[in-house]
Amino acid sequence: MVNILRKYQQPLLIGITILVIASFVWYWNGPAGHAGAGLGGSNTAATIYGQGVTETDIKQDVNKWRIAQALGLNSLLQGLSGNAQNQQEALENFVWDSYVFNHEADALQVFPTDAEVRDEEARVPFFQTDGQFDANKLNEFVQNVLPSMGFNDSIIDDLVRQQVRVRKVTNLIGATVDISPAELRNRFIAENEKMDIAVIRLNSSDLEKSITVTDDEAKKAYDEHKDTYRSDEQRKVSIASFELTDAQKALTGRTRTEALQKLGEDAWNFAQAVVDKSADFAAQAKKASAPLSQSAFFTETQPDSALAKIPSLATTAFRLTKDLPSSDVVEGQNGDYVLHLEDSVPSRQLSFDEAKPKVVAQIQKDRATQMMQTRANQIRNQILAALKAGKTITEAATLAGVSAEPMAPFSLSDASKLDVPDLEQIIQNSISLGDHQLSEFTTTAAGGLFIYVNGRQAPDKNAVAIGEETMKDQFTHEKQMGAFLEWLRLRKADARLQIVQR
Repeated sequence: MVNILRKYQQPLLIGITILVIASFVWYWNGPAGHAGAGLGGSNTAATIYGQGVTETDIKQDVNKWRIAQALGLNSLLQGLSGNAQNQQEALENFVWDSYVFNHEADALQVFPTDAEVRDEEARVPFFQTDGQFDANKLNEFVQNVLPSMGFNDSIIDDLVRQQVRVRKVTNLIGATVDISPAELRNRFIAENEKMDIAVIRLNSSDLEKSITVTDDEAKKAYDEHKDTYRSDEQRKVSIASFELTDAQKALTGRTRTEALQKLGEDAWNFAQAVVDKSADFAAQAKKASAPLSQSAFFTETQPDSALAKIPSLATTAFRLTKDLPSSDVVEGQNGDYVLHLEDSVPSRQLSFDEAKPKVVAQIQKDRATQMMQTRANQIRNQILAALKAGKTITEAATLAGVSAEPMAPFSLSDASKLDVPDLEQIIQNSISLGDHQLSEFTTTAAGGLFIYVNGRQAPDKNAVAIGEETMKDQFTHEKQMGAFLEWLRLRKADARLQIVQR
């Protein structure tokens, strides 16, 4: 079977995690779910529109979300996951917004035709090969994936129909909004004007090293926060590898993709064979002809060299438990891997002598932060005074004992291409500043920084005119989607949703 988590998802929606799904399902299987007897039965997890939603319903909706993710049904996921900030929130929104959306779409009498559903199904990203619908991929998905989730092929029709329905309702709600020429022009200019800025950095490392901490101060801090000073948990894992051979690593294009897909299929089948905690991992690896290696004990921040080839392997290792000792398939550049938890050393309380380096470092960091803020306030006042006196930002920074580092002019639209430390803080400060303004002090991992905006250069009139026309559909769609999500939020508020709390 093709590894469904591998090649065909849109970047925005990559990242299905067993941890997120397991935690959500556990919630409804845990004390919260069974506390709902008063809502209409011991299996009732919530009520919406006065009707009970069972734990079984929740599990089915979770699997629908996973299927929609795997197939790349992005319009459906975007519409029913709302403005989620993380995977957990996206999943929860999808579950409850599905009920609300269906209720309201029924009231609006919006029902896609069978022809619309067939056309949409032919465009599902996962079922494409070289830009064309591939019936073999559809059949493989139906035969090898859906049964394990408790569905047959009708769920694909249902989800595709739901995607078409979301798009039709979005267009219906969005028909009431439009983007004016002035709004379009301002939006394009804001994303494409070049910002000329300078960055003033303050480094705290030297300041931290200069701070002396006595043994008495360290012991007092340790006693006050003893529970926070613990050793790192350690893990030992076995790794089953499904990798390209040395000859295959030289392959390119479709041939390489097909080789990786075959490995993905083998890895997926192996992962299914060892999903139960009673499975013999080593025996199954031998049966699958998968080379098996074993790590030494390691921590999450200092992984064993056996896991160094794929950074996510160490993170995956620390998600494993005694009840779920084998991982899902972990994708790498030259193949796939499945981990099995062999042993672990739990975290323990550190003695004062063991914890002393950490205690001292934390005290130094805390004191350096306070001193840095005081110093930053003094520097900012000095720079502002020099700027007011007619100095340039470079001259003003020098007078304050720091340096202003100019950045090459950039726009928001191409900011992602920049390779600059603390880029997120720089962008956030830049967009909120006017020309010739100095930002407040912003802390960073290395210390902190100021941003000074020398000015902005708008794109030329021809570029604006072309950009407005090119991006009109995109900006209009974003505004229509915003209207749809607000409509759905208001409808959800009237749905009388009651979730059983733990």
